[in-house]
Amino acid sequence: MIQVHDSEYKNCSYHLRNFGKVRGFLSDDPCKTAIQCLVMSRMDYCSTLLAGIPQNQRRRLQLIQYKAARIVSQTAKTEHITPILADLHWLPCQQRTNFHLLTLIYKCLHHSAPSYLEDLLSIYTPTRALRSADAKFALQQPVSRKKVGENSFSCIGQRLWNDIPMYIRDAQSINVFRKSLKTYLFCKYYH
Repeated sequence: MIQVHDSEYKNCSYHLRNFGKVRGFLSDDPCKTAIQCLVMSRMDYCSTLLAGIPQNQRRRLQLIQYKAARIVSQTAKTEHITPILADLHWLPCQQRTNFHLLTLIYKCLHHSAPSYLEDLLSIYTPTRALRSADAKFALQQPVSRKKVGENSFSCIGQRLWNDIPMYIRDAQSINVFRKSLKTYLFCKYYH
């Protein structure tokens, strides 16, 4: 996974260097669109595989996002990056990964994902009458005895799914789910 991570970092850095050279000739909207197409899409490619990696390994991708935000907003390296990301309405790398993972879980629960992924998730059904029995789409969290097992799709995905509010889980369509999830993650991180 580290080799994929390194090649992704180098590829994004290459495109950002080229954008930095021509940024003065582009207005804000075309520049933002081009960076989202070429750089951010590469960061999002297979981002669910990065869900359980440590923060120090995710740091390089976060630096790529910071560079992209600075190029789009034309700000100096000395300025704080958090308000710039908030103005661009970009989620940080960790939240972007969680967003893609939770979207995949939503698709699994609504039978629009591959069956091998659906088989990894199990809906929680209590054995006796509990108040949580009304919780629609609550997932049973598997118990892992090893640290490596906690980073698997079934463990980390089910933990993240159970942490989001019920009104997001009960969304009627994928578009409503994605919109409310992004708003929730955005408000949780920036406010």
